[in-house]
Amino acid sequence: MAPNGETERYIETSINPKLLSDDQLHLFINGQWYDLTQWQNLHPGGKEILQNLNGKDATDAFYAIHSDDAIKRLSRLKPCSSLHIQTMLPSTIEPTKLTLSFRHLRENLISNGYFNRSLFWELFYHLSVYFLCLLGTFCHFYWNHTLLPILIIGFGMQQAGWIGHDYAHGRGNWMRWLCKSLTGFVNAFSPTWWSHKHNTHHVYTNNIGIDTDVSNDPVFHLFFPSKDKDVWFRSYQHWYYIPVYSFLYISWRWQSLQHAYNTSKYFELMVMLPNYIWLYMLGWQVALGSILFGGLLVAGIVTATHQSEEMLYDSNHSFVETQFLTTCDARCDNFFMEWLWGGMQYQLEHHLFPTMPKYNYARVRPILKQWAQQNNIEYRIESVWSIWHRNYLTLKYYANQAINTQDAA
Repeated sequence: MAPNGETERYIETSINPKLLSDDQLHLFINGQWYDLTQWQNLHPGGKEILQNLNGKDATDAFYAIHSDDAIKRLSRLKPCSSLHIQTMLPSTIEPTKLTLSFRHLRENLISNGYFNRSLFWELFYHLSVYFLCLLGTFCHFYWNHTLLPILIIGFGMQQAGWIGHDYAHGRGNWMRWLCKSLTGFVNAFSPTWWSHKHNTHHVYTNNIGIDTDVSNDPVFHLFFPSKDKDVWFRSYQHWYYIPVYSFLYISWRWQSLQHAYNTSKYFELMVMLPNYIWLYMLGWQVALGSILFGGLLVAGIVTATHQSEEMLYDSNHSFVETQFLTTCDARCDNFFMEWLWGGMQYQLEHHLFPTMPKYNYARVRPILKQWAQQNNIEYRIESVWSIWHRNYLTLKYYANQAINTQDAA
């Protein structure tokens, strides 16, 4: 058995999760079938995220990550005719009691204002990032320090990642502009590249072959690969993962540049430019050190709450079941850890309600715990140290060279 008690994970070939049997794409949303065959090529989030839901109920995934404007656009689309449904699709997909209860919970949270944003907290979080970056810059130029600016700016870059993440999920024009400016000026990230990647992670959490956030082979394996796809250094992944984690922000910067250039996102490139001018002025030691430290802080948190949980292969679980199966909350026992985790300690709340502001998750946690108990579904929460330890044990377990698919057979 794996370290978290689940069945061992094996993979022999690359998985094709797409359910398309022809060129048609149909999604079931709010009790209606929609033919999105033509729309998929215009979908701002890309067509892949739609294709993997073909023939399924996409209601909860749709409402989780879309804005009010997108919901209004859906209302203007014409549902499939009854004749079309009879020849190609089941007439309806009945939601489970758990799904219906979750939808009722979400409506109550909306009506009680948990999705509303606070100007105070938005200013506080936004300005705190710039304060850290400016303080680190001041320490470097005024006191001629190297290590202290690396630490201060690294924390600023990490916190910019959390806040930019929250803004990217936020809906509305001002959220988009805040996201582009903050992530561009501080970390030189492309919000459009990140949103496409991350929204897929939210809909298909821990789905091997779809969720790129947990598909990091050959660098890290969260399953036992087939012999022809194995690599010799898998045996050491539980030793090298910490230094490799520090390259996360370098990877995201490079992918952001590639995406913005290849898709002609010239405004994003312009916003990234001041960041690289700032890094050049800081000098390579402070610039590189800050990026590596910020990336390490982020990677050590974003990986821990998912990759030791259940991995899914072409899952037929509902949206809410998927989030509870694949996500674990972290319990922070002091103010520093609460600040350091930046809202990611409420990972389950975030995955169920990604457009909710991160500063409201603490108030939602007890509500969600009570709801889970009433609906007989496990709500998982552990200390941050327990989660980090399980993360290490998971990497160590799948570093074992003695176990492979041939042994399993």
